[in-house]
Amino acid sequence: MKSKKNYIKRKVSGANIVGFEVFDQNGELIGILSSIMSTSSSDIWIVKCCNEEILIPALRSVVREVNVLRKKIFVVLPKEYEDVYSHMKSVDDVLEYKVCFMYED
Repeated sequence: MKSKKNYIKRKVSGANIVGFEVFDQNGELIGILSSIMSTSSSDIWIVKCCNEEILIPALRSVVREVNVLRKKIFVVLPKEYEDVYSHMKSVDDVLEYKVCFMYED
């Protein structure tokens, strides 16, 4: 019999989580997981917010929770991400000023 942990890990891997909303450690929406890039060491999640892409490593130290029922992912971004992606506006600003819409099912 397989353990529940292995079952859950397999259930949320790969294409099953593409399209989920991704939130940072402050509960702010970062964007939508658009694709997963496999590398030799770990997967890299590509999160889109309008025309921008954020590359997030799929590591246990970064990914805190994957909620399959609510289709949400919660991550803790390293401090260096603020320097790299500080030019991006918050999702609320993008929605209000750039007329970019995100839809939920």
